[in-house]
Amino acid sequence: MPPITNLETTYIPGFENPMTTFTIDPSASSNSEGGWDNMQIINSAGNGYGAFATNMGDIAKKIPSKPSLKKSCEKCRKRPDQNGKGYSHCSSCKIAVYCSRDCQTSHWKVHKALCHARVKHLKIEQGLKDQAVANNGPFISQATLRKWYYDNVDIVDYAIVQLLELYKGRTHSLWRTHAAIFCLGGSTEGICDSSSEIDFDDGEAVSFTTLARKDHLDLSPIYVRTLGQGSNIILIFIYNNEADMMLIDSHDLPADEEWATMEKDEMWRMHIRMRPMARMMLEEEKDSTEEP
Repeated sequence: MPPITNLETTYIPGFENPMTTFTIDPSASSNSEGGWDNMQIINSAGNGYGAFATNMGDIAKKIPSKPSLKKSCEKCRKRPDQNGKGYSHCSSCKIAVYCSRDCQTSHWKVHKALCHARVKHLKIEQGLKDQAVANNGPFISQATLRKWYYDNVDIVDYAIVQLLELYKGRTHSLWRTHAAIFCLGGSTEGICDSSSEIDFDDGEAVSFTTLARKDHLDLSPIYVRTLGQGSNIILIFIYNNEADMMLIDSHDLPADEEWATMEKDEMWRMHIRMRPMARMMLEEEKDSTEEP
């Protein structure tokens, strides 16, 4: 396909977003074959972002795949093999994990309050689900939101780098003062029992001070500290902009060697949103060319 050149933005009086212009020369050769892999994409300038040119192949490969998340030990923070089975769960809340019986036993005094709160919430959740069934209203459990988080940890990790500006380094990024909020979308009616029905809509970084305000999420600072604020990244997943369909969780900081590899990506939202489509199109094209 011919290359895209002269990608420029021009600000027009009276318009908030600039006009994006570019050149495609059909007579020029990009020295590449056609197909979806080399299909070129233009993301026009606007909303604080510059114009950006890429192709379907690069979008499909931009965010490396990762296996479903296996959480670290709640006590010693030891990280399990992400390609393995992970650590054993607390038998009560079934969320906290421990690498050994010693870690679980010694951590009980710390975990006890959060564990009881999680078990209590399960009963509240069941009541909300029954109400949704009776009224054909929307409902999603925290377990389903958590599964989406674990299964999509590759895009979660990528978004965290951008939202909390981790590419600025451990000291100058926002992870100590802000939470990363993920706005997720799905059906507005009925019960959502499958994480595969959930889509990423958007994300933002919001300060813990703002989150504690009653006109916002009214998030208890004590609860946030219980999750490890100051030593862990705090994530909030909100489904269909409904505060009562929300998951708050902690997330490990990057390993020491990972900080230096991070970079800013102004088009991170586009890379996340278009990734499934780009991968599907490339996979279908590959399958079609392999057919006899």
